Amino acid sequence: MVHLTRRRFGGLMAGSVLAGAVSARPAFAQGANLSFMSFSFAEDPNRPLVQKVLDDFKAQSGIGVDPIGSAWGDMQKNLLLRQRSKTLPTTAQLSERWLPALATLPEIVDLDQAIGRAKLEAAIDPSVLAMAQVGGKTVAIPLITGSIGMLANKEVLEKAGVGDPKTLTEVRAALLAIRDKVPNSVPFAFATKNPNSIPLDFMIMVWTHGGRIIDENGKVLVNSDAGRAAMAVLTGLMKDRLMAPELDRPDSRRLFAQGASGFYIDAPQARSFARSFSGRGDAADAFVLPVTTPVLKAGDTPRSIQWGHLVCAFKGAGMDGADAPGVKWLNHLLSDGVQGSFPPALSALPVTKSAQKLPIVQNDAFFKAWAAATGVPLTNEIGIWSNAPELSTILSEEVQAALLGQKAPDAAIASMQTRMEASMAKRG
Repeated sequence: MVHLTRRRFGGLMAGSVLAGAVSARPAFAQGANLSFMSFSFAEDPNRPLVQKVLDDFKAQSGIGVDPIGSAWGDMQKNLLLRQRSKTLPTTAQLSERWLPALATLPEIVDLDQAIGRAKLEAAIDPSVLAMAQVGGKTVAIPLITGSIGMLANKEVLEKAGVGDPKTLTEVRAALLAIRDKVPNSVPFAFATKNPNSIPLDFMIMVWTHGGRIIDENGKVLVNSDAGRAAMAVLTGLMKDRLMAPELDRPDSRRLFAQGASGFYIDAPQARSFARSFSGRGDAADAFVLPVTTPVLKAGDTPRSIQWGHLVCAFKGAGMDGADAPGVKWLNHLLSDGVQGSFPPALSALPVTKSAQKLPIVQNDAFFKAWAAATGVPLTNEIGIWSNAPELSTILSEEVQAALLGQKAPDAAIASMQTRMEASMAKRG
Protein backbone atom coordinates (compact mmCIF):
# COMPACT_ATOMS: atom_id res chain seq x y z
CA MET A 1 0.00 0.00 0.00
CA VAL A 2 1.27 3.48 -0.83
CA HIS A 3 1.07 5.87 2.10
CA LEU A 4 -1.96 8.15 1.97
CA THR A 5 -0.04 11.37 1.75
CA ARG A 6 1.74 10.10 -1.35
CA ARG A 7 -1.42 9.51 -3.32
CA ARG A 8 -3.33 12.03 -5.34
CA PHE A 9 -6.38 12.69 -3.24
CA GLY A 10 -9.86 12.62 -4.70
CA GLY A 11 -12.07 15.67 -5.09
CA LEU A 12 -13.91 17.35 -2.26
CA MET A 13 -17.29 15.97 -1.39
CA ALA A 14 -19.70 18.44 0.13
CA GLY A 15 -21.31 17.78 3.48
CA SER A 16 -21.51 14.25 4.81
CA VAL A 17 -19.57 11.77 2.72
CA LEU A 18 -22.47 9.40 2.86
CA ALA A 19 -25.24 11.92 2.32
CA GLY A 20 -28.41 10.13 1.44
CA ALA A 21 -27.27 6.85 2.99
CA VAL A 22 -29.85 7.18 5.74
CA SER A 23 -33.18 8.79 6.30
CA ALA A 24 -33.44 11.96 8.36
CA ARG A 25 -35.90 10.22 10.72
CA PRO A 26 -34.26 8.13 13.47
CA ALA A 27 -36.13 4.87 14.07
CA PHE A 28 -35.09 4.43 17.66
CA ALA A 29 -36.88 4.26 20.97
CA GLN A 30 -37.41 7.69 22.43
CA GLY A 31 -34.94 8.44 25.21
CA ALA A 32 -32.69 5.51 24.31
CA ASN A 33 -29.04 6.06 23.52
CA LEU A 34 -26.55 4.34 21.30
CA SER A 35 -23.27 3.27 22.87
CA PHE A 36 -19.67 3.59 21.71
CA MET A 37 -16.92 1.53 23.36
CA SER A 38 -13.68 3.40 22.80
CA PHE A 39 -10.06 3.13 23.89
CA SER A 40 -9.46 6.75 22.85
CA PHE A 41 -12.13 7.76 25.39
CA ALA A 42 -10.15 5.88 28.06
CA GLU A 43 -7.00 7.93 27.29
CA ASP A 44 -6.82 11.19 29.24
CA PRO A 45 -5.41 13.31 26.37
CA ASN A 46 -8.03 12.06 23.91
CA ARG A 47 -11.19 11.86 26.02
CA PRO A 48 -12.23 15.48 25.31
CA LEU A 49 -11.82 14.87 21.57
CA VAL A 50 -14.15 11.87 21.63
CA GLN A 51 -16.62 13.75 23.81
CA LYS A 52 -16.77 16.59 21.29
CA VAL A 53 -17.62 14.15 18.50
CA LEU A 54 -20.40 12.70 20.66
CA ASP A 55 -21.73 16.13 21.62
CA ASP A 56 -21.72 17.39 18.04
CA PHE A 57 -23.63 14.34 16.86
CA LYS A 58 -26.29 14.82 19.52
CA ALA A 59 -26.60 18.51 18.68
CA GLN A 60 -27.07 17.72 14.98
CA SER A 61 -29.27 14.63 15.21
CA GLY A 62 -30.85 14.66 18.64
CA ILE A 63 -29.46 11.15 19.22
CA GLY A 64 -27.29 10.46 22.26
CA VAL A 65 -24.31 8.13 22.24
CA ASP A 66 -23.10 6.83 25.60
CA PRO A 67 -19.28 6.43 25.71
CA ILE A 68 -17.77 3.34 27.31
CA GLY A 69 -14.06 3.71 28.04
CA SER A 70 -11.83 0.64 27.83
CA ALA A 71 -8.04 0.56 27.87
CA TRP A 72 -6.52 -0.31 24.49
CA GLY A 73 -4.92 -3.49 25.83
CA ASP A 74 -8.25 -4.71 27.27
CA MET A 75 -10.55 -3.95 24.34
CA GLN A 76 -10.56 -7.38 22.70
CA LYS A 77 -11.05 -9.18 26.00
CA ASN A 78 -13.83 -6.83 27.07
CA LEU A 79 -15.67 -7.15 23.77
CA LEU A 80 -15.55 -10.95 23.96
CA LEU A 81 -16.83 -10.88 27.54
CA ARG A 82 -19.68 -8.60 26.49
CA GLN A 83 -20.47 -10.87 23.58
CA ARG A 84 -20.85 -13.82 25.95
CA SER A 85 -23.04 -11.82 28.32
CA LYS A 86 -25.08 -10.35 25.43
CA THR A 87 -24.15 -6.79 26.41
CA LEU A 88 -22.24 -5.72 23.30
CA PRO A 89 -22.19 -1.97 22.64
CA THR A 90 -23.82 -0.53 19.54
CA THR A 91 -20.42 0.39 18.12
CA ALA A 92 -16.79 -0.11 19.13
CA GLN A 93 -13.43 1.37 18.23
CA LEU A 94 -10.87 -1.19 17.05
CA SER A 95 -7.24 -1.32 16.08
CA GLU A 96 -7.08 -2.52 12.49
CA ARG A 97 -5.15 -5.64 13.48
CA TRP A 98 -7.99 -6.93 15.69
CA LEU A 99 -10.61 -7.02 12.95
CA PRO A 100 -9.95 -10.50 11.49
CA ALA A 101 -10.55 -12.11 14.88
CA LEU A 102 -13.57 -9.99 15.85
CA ALA A 103 -15.14 -10.28 12.39
CA THR A 104 -16.05 -13.88 13.26
CA LEU A 105 -18.58 -12.69 15.87
CA PRO A 106 -22.10 -13.39 14.55
CA GLU A 107 -23.31 -10.05 15.91
CA ILE A 108 -21.04 -7.92 13.72
CA VAL A 109 -22.90 -5.83 11.12
CA ASP A 110 -22.20 -6.09 7.39
CA LEU A 111 -21.80 -2.43 6.48
CA ASP A 112 -21.94 -3.14 2.76
CA GLN A 113 -25.61 -3.75 3.46
CA ALA A 114 -26.23 -1.23 6.25
CA ILE A 115 -24.51 1.70 4.53
CA GLY A 116 -23.90 0.56 0.97
CA ARG A 117 -20.68 -0.66 -0.64
CA ALA A 118 -20.87 1.87 -3.48
CA LYS A 119 -21.14 4.80 -1.07
CA LEU A 120 -18.21 3.56 1.01
CA GLU A 121 -16.04 3.09 -2.07
CA ALA A 122 -16.92 6.55 -3.35
CA ALA A 123 -15.93 8.14 -0.03
CA ILE A 124 -12.82 6.17 0.96
CA ASP A 125 -9.69 5.19 -0.94
CA PRO A 126 -9.71 1.41 -1.64
CA SER A 127 -6.45 0.74 0.21
CA VAL A 128 -7.80 2.48 3.33
CA LEU A 129 -11.19 0.80 3.09
CA ALA A 130 -9.38 -2.55 2.82
CA MET A 131 -8.37 -2.22 6.48
CA ALA A 132 -12.08 -2.55 7.34
CA GLN A 133 -12.79 -5.56 5.13
CA VAL A 134 -12.57 -9.26 5.90
CA GLY A 135 -13.51 -12.00 3.49
CA GLY A 136 -14.68 -9.49 0.91
CA LYS A 137 -17.14 -7.82 3.31
CA THR A 138 -16.90 -4.39 4.90
CA VAL A 139 -17.41 -5.09 8.61
CA ALA A 140 -16.17 -1.76 9.98
CA ILE A 141 -15.50 1.79 8.84
CA PRO A 142 -12.02 3.33 8.99
CA LEU A 143 -11.81 6.18 11.51
CA ILE A 144 -8.18 7.34 11.30
CA THR A 145 -5.22 6.09 9.30
CA GLY A 146 -1.46 6.39 8.93
CA SER A 147 1.47 4.07 9.58
CA ILE A 148 3.64 2.86 12.45
CA GLY A 149 7.21 4.06 12.26
CA MET A 150 9.99 5.59 14.32
CA LEU A 151 10.25 8.91 16.12
CA ALA A 152 13.22 10.73 17.60
CA ASN A 153 13.23 13.27 20.40
CA LYS A 154 15.16 16.10 18.80
CA GLU A 155 16.11 17.65 22.15
CA VAL A 156 17.50 14.36 23.47
CA LEU A 157 19.53 13.87 20.30
CA GLU A 158 20.95 17.39 20.67
CA LYS A 159 21.94 16.73 24.30
CA ALA A 160 23.73 13.58 23.19
CA GLY A 161 25.40 15.35 20.27
CA VAL A 162 24.01 13.05 17.60
CA GLY A 163 22.11 13.67 14.38
CA ASP A 164 19.47 11.65 12.55
CA PRO A 165 20.91 8.11 12.20
CA LYS A 166 19.89 6.03 9.19
CA THR A 167 21.55 2.63 9.48
CA LEU A 168 21.49 0.16 12.37
CA THR A 169 25.16 0.87 13.04
CA GLU A 170 24.46 4.60 13.23
CA VAL A 171 21.44 4.02 15.46
CA ARG A 172 23.47 1.93 17.88
CA ALA A 173 26.12 4.66 18.08
CA ALA A 174 23.41 7.24 18.76
CA LEU A 175 21.90 5.07 21.50
CA LEU A 176 25.28 4.69 23.20
CA ALA A 177 25.75 8.47 23.16
CA ILE A 178 22.30 9.00 24.69
CA ARG A 179 22.97 6.43 27.40
CA ASP A 180 26.24 8.13 28.35
CA LYS A 181 25.17 11.78 28.03
CA VAL A 182 21.51 11.82 29.09
CA PRO A 183 21.31 10.48 32.68
CA ASN A 184 18.48 8.13 33.68
CA SER A 185 17.32 7.72 30.11
CA VAL A 186 16.11 4.72 28.13
CA PRO A 187 17.81 5.43 24.80
CA PHE A 188 15.46 3.24 22.75
CA ALA A 189 12.02 2.83 24.36
CA PHE A 190 11.34 -0.41 22.46
CA ALA A 191 8.18 -2.23 23.58
CA THR A 192 9.20 -5.09 25.89
CA LYS A 193 5.82 -5.74 27.55
CA ASN A 194 2.29 -6.55 26.33
CA PRO A 195 1.53 -8.90 23.41
CA ASN A 196 -0.36 -6.05 21.76
CA SER A 197 2.79 -3.90 21.55
CA ILE A 198 5.88 -6.11 21.23
CA PRO A 199 4.94 -7.71 17.86
CA LEU A 200 4.88 -4.36 16.06
CA ASP A 201 8.35 -3.31 17.17
CA PHE A 202 9.79 -6.78 16.57
CA MET A 203 8.15 -7.00 13.14
CA ILE A 204 9.86 -3.83 11.98
CA MET A 205 13.21 -5.17 13.18
CA VAL A 206 12.73 -8.44 11.28
CA TRP A 207 11.75 -6.54 8.13
CA THR A 208 14.81 -4.33 8.55
CA HIS A 209 16.93 -7.47 8.27
CA GLY A 210 15.07 -8.56 5.14
CA GLY A 211 12.96 -11.26 6.81
CA ARG A 212 9.32 -12.17 7.32
CA ILE A 213 7.36 -13.55 10.27
CA ILE A 214 4.42 -15.09 8.39
CA ASP A 215 3.79 -14.77 4.68
CA GLU A 216 0.44 -14.07 3.02
CA ASN A 217 -0.23 -17.81 2.65
CA GLY A 218 0.15 -18.44 6.37
CA LYS A 219 3.61 -19.99 6.22
CA VAL A 220 5.70 -19.16 9.30
CA LEU A 221 9.13 -17.86 8.25
CA VAL A 222 10.55 -16.26 11.38
CA ASN A 223 13.21 -18.92 11.99
CA SER A 224 15.57 -17.52 9.37
CA ASP A 225 18.90 -15.74 9.23
CA ALA A 226 16.99 -12.45 9.32
CA GLY A 227 14.84 -13.47 12.31
CA ARG A 228 17.85 -14.66 14.28
CA ALA A 229 19.83 -11.53 13.42
CA ALA A 230 16.95 -9.28 14.51
CA MET A 231 16.68 -11.05 17.86
CA ALA A 232 20.45 -10.87 18.35
CA VAL A 233 20.41 -7.10 17.77
CA LEU A 234 17.65 -6.61 20.33
CA THR A 235 19.26 -8.78 22.98
CA GLY A 236 22.49 -6.85 22.42
CA LEU A 237 20.70 -3.54 22.95
CA MET A 238 19.15 -4.84 26.15
CA LYS A 239 22.48 -6.17 27.42
CA ASP A 240 24.11 -2.77 26.85
CA ARG A 241 21.30 -0.93 28.67
CA LEU A 242 20.09 0.75 25.51
CA MET A 243 16.59 -0.72 26.04
CA ALA A 244 14.69 -1.52 29.22
CA PRO A 245 12.46 -4.41 30.36
CA GLU A 246 8.76 -4.05 31.17
CA LEU A 247 7.99 -1.16 28.82
CA ASP A 248 4.58 -0.95 27.20
CA ARG A 249 3.64 1.65 24.58
CA PRO A 250 2.16 4.08 27.16
CA ASP A 251 5.43 3.90 29.13
CA SER A 252 7.42 4.63 25.98
CA ARG A 253 5.22 7.61 25.17
CA ARG A 254 5.76 9.15 28.60
CA LEU A 255 9.52 8.58 28.54
CA PHE A 256 9.75 10.13 25.09
CA ALA A 257 7.58 13.13 25.99
CA GLN A 258 9.51 13.79 29.18
CA GLY A 259 12.91 13.80 27.50
CA ALA A 260 14.00 10.43 28.89
CA SER A 261 14.17 8.54 25.61
CA GLY A 262 15.76 9.25 22.27
CA PHE A 263 13.76 6.92 20.03
CA TYR A 264 10.62 4.81 20.04
CA ILE A 265 8.15 3.25 17.61
CA ASP A 266 4.58 4.51 17.35
CA ALA A 267 1.82 5.74 15.06
CA PRO A 268 1.56 9.45 14.16
CA GLN A 269 -0.59 9.87 17.28
CA ALA A 270 2.78 10.22 18.98
CA ARG A 271 2.60 13.97 18.52
CA SER A 272 -0.64 14.32 20.48
CA PHE A 273 0.73 12.15 23.29
CA ALA A 274 3.93 14.21 23.38
CA ARG A 275 1.90 17.41 23.66
CA SER A 276 -0.05 16.02 26.60
CA PHE A 277 2.58 14.06 28.52
CA SER A 278 5.24 16.76 28.23
CA GLY A 279 2.88 19.40 29.64
CA ARG A 280 4.05 21.72 26.87
CA GLY A 281 1.08 21.53 24.52
CA ASP A 282 1.80 22.56 20.94
CA ALA A 283 5.30 23.66 21.94
CA ALA A 284 6.21 19.96 22.14
CA ASP A 285 6.01 19.79 18.35
CA ALA A 286 9.53 21.23 18.26
CA PHE A 287 11.08 18.00 19.57
CA VAL A 288 8.85 15.37 17.90
CA LEU A 289 10.82 14.28 14.85
CA PRO A 290 9.55 11.52 12.52
CA VAL A 291 12.58 9.55 11.29
CA THR A 292 13.00 6.57 9.00
CA THR A 293 13.26 3.17 10.60
CA PRO A 294 16.87 1.98 10.46
CA VAL A 295 18.22 0.08 7.48
CA LEU A 296 21.09 -2.39 7.29
CA LYS A 297 23.01 -0.33 4.76
CA ALA A 298 22.61 3.03 3.05
CA GLY A 299 20.22 2.78 0.13
CA ASP A 300 18.00 0.08 1.63
CA THR A 301 14.26 0.85 1.84
CA PRO A 302 12.95 1.74 5.31
CA ARG A 303 9.88 -0.18 6.44
CA SER A 304 6.82 0.79 8.42
CA ILE A 305 3.50 -0.89 9.27
CA GLN A 306 0.09 -0.04 7.89
CA TRP A 307 -2.03 1.31 10.74
CA GLY A 308 -5.42 2.72 11.55
CA HIS A 309 -8.42 2.74 13.87
CA LEU A 310 -11.77 1.32 12.84
CA VAL A 311 -15.33 1.41 14.16
CA CYS A 312 -17.48 -1.69 13.93
CA ALA A 313 -21.18 -2.07 14.75
CA PHE A 314 -23.10 -4.89 16.41
CA LYS A 315 -26.62 -6.03 15.63
CA GLY A 316 -29.44 -4.57 17.70
CA ALA A 317 -32.17 -1.98 17.69
CA GLY A 318 -29.73 0.85 17.05
CA MET A 319 -28.52 -0.79 13.83
CA ASP A 320 -31.82 -2.21 12.61
CA GLY A 321 -32.49 -0.87 9.14
CA ALA A 322 -31.01 1.62 6.71
CA ASP A 323 -32.47 4.58 8.63
CA ALA A 324 -31.25 3.37 12.04
CA PRO A 325 -29.58 5.83 14.43
CA GLY A 326 -26.44 3.68 14.47
CA VAL A 327 -26.02 4.16 10.72
CA LYS A 328 -26.44 7.90 11.20
CA TRP A 329 -23.71 7.73 13.85
CA LEU A 330 -21.32 5.94 11.48
CA ASN A 331 -22.21 8.45 8.79
CA HIS A 332 -21.33 11.24 11.21
CA LEU A 333 -17.89 9.70 11.88
CA LEU A 334 -17.16 9.86 8.15
CA SER A 335 -18.37 13.43 7.68
CA ASP A 336 -15.94 16.22 6.84
CA GLY A 337 -16.74 17.82 10.19
CA VAL A 338 -15.37 14.83 12.12
CA GLN A 339 -12.70 13.73 9.65
CA GLY A 340 -11.36 17.27 9.37
CA SER A 341 -10.96 17.59 13.15
CA PHE A 342 -10.73 14.28 15.03
CA PRO A 343 -7.87 12.54 13.12
CA PRO A 344 -5.70 15.70 12.87
CA ALA A 345 -6.21 16.33 16.61
CA LEU A 346 -4.79 12.84 17.16
CA SER A 347 -1.98 13.65 14.73
CA ALA A 348 -3.42 11.04 12.37
CA LEU A 349 -4.69 11.22 8.81
CA PRO A 350 -8.38 11.36 7.82
CA VAL A 351 -9.78 8.34 6.01
CA THR A 352 -12.02 10.08 3.46
CA LYS A 353 -10.90 11.51 0.16
CA SER A 354 -12.59 14.83 0.84
CA ALA A 355 -11.09 15.38 4.29
CA GLN A 356 -7.61 14.53 3.03
CA LYS A 357 -7.76 17.64 0.84
CA LEU A 358 -8.63 20.01 3.68
CA PRO A 359 -6.03 22.69 4.55
CA ILE A 360 -5.61 21.33 8.09
CA VAL A 361 -4.07 18.21 6.52
CA GLN A 362 -2.36 19.68 3.48
CA ASN A 363 -0.62 22.47 5.42
CA ASP A 364 0.60 20.40 8.39
CA ALA A 365 4.41 20.13 8.50
CA PHE A 366 4.26 17.08 10.79
CA PHE A 367 2.18 15.11 8.30
CA LYS A 368 4.63 16.00 5.54
CA ALA A 369 7.58 14.91 7.69
CA TRP A 370 5.82 11.66 8.55
CA ALA A 371 5.15 10.93 4.89
CA ALA A 372 8.80 11.55 4.05
CA ALA A 373 10.00 9.24 6.84
CA THR A 374 7.50 6.42 6.47
CA GLY A 375 9.34 4.44 3.78
CA VAL A 376 7.16 1.60 2.50
CA PRO A 377 4.28 0.60 4.82
CA LEU A 378 3.62 -3.14 4.84
CA THR A 379 0.64 -5.13 6.10
CA ASN A 380 0.78 -6.34 9.69
CA GLU A 381 1.78 -9.97 9.13
CA ILE A 382 0.25 -11.19 12.39
CA GLY A 383 -2.84 -9.02 12.68
CA ILE A 384 -4.50 -10.33 9.52
CA TRP A 385 -5.03 -13.85 10.93
CA SER A 386 -8.03 -14.93 13.01
CA ASN A 387 -5.63 -16.45 15.59
CA ALA A 388 -3.69 -13.19 15.82
CA PRO A 389 -4.07 -12.93 19.64
CA GLU A 390 -2.42 -16.33 20.12
CA LEU A 391 0.32 -15.56 17.59
CA SER A 392 1.00 -12.23 19.32
CA THR A 393 1.27 -13.93 22.70
CA ILE A 394 3.69 -16.53 21.36
CA LEU A 395 5.90 -13.91 19.74
CA SER A 396 5.89 -11.71 22.84
CA GLU A 397 6.72 -14.55 25.21
CA GLU A 398 9.69 -15.63 23.11
CA VAL A 399 10.99 -12.08 22.66
CA GLN A 400 10.73 -11.45 26.39
CA ALA A 401 12.50 -14.74 27.17
CA ALA A 402 15.41 -13.73 24.96
CA LEU A 403 15.59 -10.16 26.24
CA LEU A 404 15.57 -11.33 29.87
CA GLY A 405 18.28 -13.92 29.23
CA GLN A 406 15.98 -16.87 29.88
CA LYS A 407 16.65 -18.25 26.39
CA ALA A 408 19.42 -17.81 23.86
CA PRO A 409 18.25 -15.63 20.93
CA ASP A 410 18.41 -18.49 18.41
CA ALA A 411 16.52 -20.82 20.77
CA ALA A 412 13.79 -18.23 21.25
CA ILE A 413 13.40 -17.82 17.50
CA ALA A 414 13.26 -21.60 16.96
CA SER A 415 10.61 -21.94 19.66
CA MET A 416 8.65 -19.04 18.16
CA GLN A 417 8.65 -20.80 14.79
CA THR A 418 7.48 -24.14 16.23
CA ARG A 419 4.74 -22.64 18.39
CA MET A 420 3.44 -20.38 15.61
CA GLU A 421 3.35 -23.28 13.16
CA ALA A 422 1.27 -25.26 15.68
CA SER A 423 -1.09 -22.31 16.11
CA MET A 424 -1.53 -21.92 12.35
CA ALA A 425 -2.10 -25.64 11.92
CA LYS A 426 -4.74 -25.64 14.65
CA ARG A 427 -6.37 -22.67 12.96
CA GLY A 428 -6.69 -24.76 9.81
